[in-house]
Amino acid sequence: MDIVRTNKKNKLTNKIKIIISLLIISTLILFFVFNTSSASYQVNRDSLLIGTVQHGELNISVRGTGVLVPKDIRWIAINVPGRVERVLIKAGAKVKKGDLLLELNNPQLQQQLIEAQWELLAIEAETQARKVSLESDLLDQEIAVINEKLNLERALLTLDAQKILLGKGIVAVSRIDHEEVKIDVTQYKQRLDLEQARLDKRRENLNAQVKANEARLNIMRKSVQRIQQQVDSLHVKATMDSIVQEMPMELGQQIDAGTNLAMLARIDLFIAELRIPEKQIKDVMVGQKVILDTRSSKIQGIVQRINPAVINSSVQIDVELLGTLPKEARPELTVDGIIEIIKIPDTLFVKRPMFANSFSQSSVYLIDDEGRYANKHNVKFGQMSSQYIQIEQGLKEGQSIIVSNASSWEQHQQIRIN
Repeated sequence: MDIVRTNKKNKLTNKIKIIISLLIISTLILFFVFNTSSASYQVNRDSLLIGTVQHGELNISVRGTGVLVPKDIRWIAINVPGRVERVLIKAGAKVKKGDLLLELNNPQLQQQLIEAQWELLAIEAETQARKVSLESDLLDQEIAVINEKLNLERALLTLDAQKILLGKGIVAVSRIDHEEVKIDVTQYKQRLDLEQARLDKRRENLNAQVKANEARLNIMRKSVQRIQQQVDSLHVKATMDSIVQEMPMELGQQIDAGTNLAMLARIDLFIAELRIPEKQIKDVMVGQKVILDTRSSKIQGIVQRINPAVINSSVQIDVELLGTLPKEARPELTVDGIIEIIKIPDTLFVKRPMFANSFSQSSVYLIDDEGRYANKHNVKFGQMSSQYIQIEQGLKEGQSIIVSNASSWEQHQQIRIN
């Protein structure tokens, strides 16, 4: 009878396989645990921006970029239609007040001026003729008054002579003649009063007629003056010492009344228009000092106006420039502006981490003393400037934190720095 024997070699092989499998599983478990630990994420040091906590005075400022724009900008328009005959100045040219920019043509308007001038001459002649006629009538009336006055004086002389003779008892003058003379005196006196009243009325009529004619004449003169100004406006001239910003006119172009012909900008008066991020505009107020950098010079200024509207996540502010402007100042020159908000003495501050906000609590990665690891750490921030942020709680002087973008590893409590 055959006896079946167990193969010891096969049993040993199975045990080895089981041991190897257990080792592999343990290795995988350890690898998984290692990769889910707090220091499982590694970062290259060269890719990090690191800020060190400092102690001292913190100047809170807000930074913005913008351009210089002329403070005084004027569009030159025309109030009559016309056709462009000549273009003497192009955009970019410097002009002085009174310099000729364009010449326009309007034959109908020029004809209106000639007709109005002839009508004015006719009215002036009619007015003068009417005045002469009225003055002549006035003279005739003055003569009539003088004649009645002489008749009255003659009658009074006769009456006085008769009174003297009758008083002496001389009968050379009859009573009838004496009474007739009395009647003549009364009559001449009444006629003088009437002629004098007529003279006064004629004088009033003369003054009224003269005023009416002068009013009509002045209306016509104003009309001629208005048309003359319209004709003169066909010669478009600069209204101030400036630089021509825009000149959209072309030869032969027909333009309507009210069309803008050229834009002028003064070259000695500028303001700066800066764009400030909407998150920082709450700290900006009118009257704050501003330092503008043109890349070549520094310009002092103050905040003059804050636009109430937010456009593309920023707010525009106008800065009034102080002192003498540098030589490079010109329209649309790019400038950087730093607005001085406040100075905080004796405080802790650090370079502002990305996405950090003022007066908020946030987490940062605090680097250990050896510089090998960075751990998540809670911090309370205070005032914030364009580069630095105040630390109210959570950090000490000399400690270092990561200030670059940490969004790719923010789920890890600890990272390793290579």
